[in-house]
Amino acid sequence: MDPLVRTAELTVVPTVSPPGLRIEGVVDACSHRHLREALQSVASVRGDLRLEMSRVEFLDLAGLRLLMTFARARAARHCTVELACLPPHLRQVITLIGWDTTPGLRLGAVHGC
Repeated sequence: MDPLVRTAELTVVPTVSPPGLRIEGVVDACSHRHLREALQSVASVRGDLRLEMSRVEFLDLAGLRLLMTFARARAARHCTVELACLPPHLRQVITLIGWDTTPGLRLGAVHGC
């Protein structure tokens, strides 16, 4: 599939099976708008979504907030957002902050990606 976002720092590609997005690169102040738009592009998808994150090199706090806000919005529709293949350092930050209990959010398996 063609990327929804392709910048020097960030690439976001839609996925079909399972439905969601593959996010690669750096999410920082320069790319928040792009990530927000990519998330909006799949917001109307019925059912659960999977965000494949194995190639995320950096995700700042505002980028994490975008993901948590998106998960909470999906929870209101009785759907979840799985952060799949999350790099260990990002999983640790999310858990340390306590955002691993965010409604609608599921931290997927680290292996198998």
